[in-house]
Amino acid sequence: MEEINESSATVGEIMTADVIMLKKDALFKELVEKLQKHNISAVFIEDTTKNEYFIVTKTDVINFLSSGGMFEQNLSEVSVEKLMQGPTELIDIDTPIDTVIRFMIEHGFKRVLIGKDDKPVGVVSTKDIMQWNNTYFKPSKPQILLIMDNLNSIFIAKHIYKENLDDDVHDGLMDAYGGALTSISAITDEVIKQSGTMRQLLKDKRSILFEPYKGITGVLISDYNSIELRRKLKIATKKFYELHSEIISSKHSKENGISRTLNIDPIIPIFKEGEKE
Repeated sequence: MEEINESSATVGEIMTADVIMLKKDALFKELVEKLQKHNISAVFIEDTTKNEYFIVTKTDVINFLSSGGMFEQNLSEVSVEKLMQGPTELIDIDTPIDTVIRFMIEHGFKRVLIGKDDKPVGVVSTKDIMQWNNTYFKPSKPQILLIMDNLNSIFIAKHIYKENLDDDVHDGLMDAYGGALTSISAITDEVIKQSGTMRQLLKDKRSILFEPYKGITGVLISDYNSIELRRKLKIATKKFYELHSEIISSKHSKENGISRTLNIDPIIPIFKEGEKE
């Protein structure tokens, strides 16, 4: 796999953050139950002794049965070890999407296991990639950029991209999203901590993207979902923190939160077309 590039869209932004897993000593009946219960076409298998991961697909099940498995004396008690393929590589959550696509094509994989700190946290399938390609790559424009202090749920910086809003919309847009954005604790629990998903809310056909970073959260309201804007929000939030790290990381801020507005101007151009990041 290639080196991780922080500025690229990553698999963590499109993966399904729900890994259906069985242990290596699981039985055939447990495998079938998992496939049926979750209506999925594959289950990952964990070998805890070697810290390796394998996979069993519905195709593997069919091949096993058709090659004599159905005549096993006690089919339900057959070990999944007889069906599993692998081991499969655990791909880091920050790996660029295009790198993973090439990896899947080269190896003929329809799905790959995504990890963070050497632990599986999600799955990326061809379906996820198609959805990303068809939906998240829509041309989209930023409308409002906010930086929130996670401790006291206060906006500490704001910019409205008025050129991307109709005159009769932008003045009232903040009020329209006020209920969602002021509940930062709920947003943190329900959205930000859901590792691997496109961290966003949808309201009135607009997308609200979130990017947490060291005590602050970048919030971007845009007209469509966009991997490109999501990537830029990640860059902008980190840059904002670096610009104001002394204030944000001070003892007072850590204990009581930030009580004043901070300069957002240096990160505004990140979202403008033609500007270098």
